[in-house]
Amino acid sequence: MFEGARHGFQYCYETIKAPHGDSDRAADPTPLNAFARFLSSEEVIALLRAVTGHDDITFADAQATAYGPRHFLTAHDDLAPKQKRRVAYVFNLTKNWPVDWGGLLTFHDDRSSVVEALVPAFNALNLFAVPQPHSVSFVTPFAARRRYSVTGWLRAGTPP
Repeated sequence: MFEGARHGFQYCYETIKAPHGDSDRAADPTPLNAFARFLSSEEVIALLRAVTGHDDITFADAQATAYGPRHFLTAHDDLAPKQKRRVAYVFNLTKNWPVDWGGLLTFHDDRSSVVEALVPAFNALNLFAVPQPHSVSFVTPFAARRRYSVTGWLRAGTPP
């Protein structure tokens, strides 16, 4: 895993993915599936269309993520044309995350320089355009707990 990170895209974190279909999400009423259904509801999608300016957004993916010590996500831009991703999101669920523990959501310019870094802030929703180069910095071995969030994309088209 670390060897792969030296040469390109690689990640290491824990994840649970919500199913795409509303009926599958409703059949398994976990908090993650309920959140995914909420994000994909007509009222929320209408709000997200207005906020982002993407009138073709029709649904949201969702996955729960946990970054523990030695976890990371290397630089990438989320571009996957067939998946019709319009906007990426991170909904932060961790309180009081110190900056020196790592796990920052970083945004990069076209020269791979970090232009902005966000410390996870509880109950904050980060939205950013696809494609946008970004990464999650290495979580230090001395981090005392995991960094939790729900992440995914606001997408056009019909759920797979």
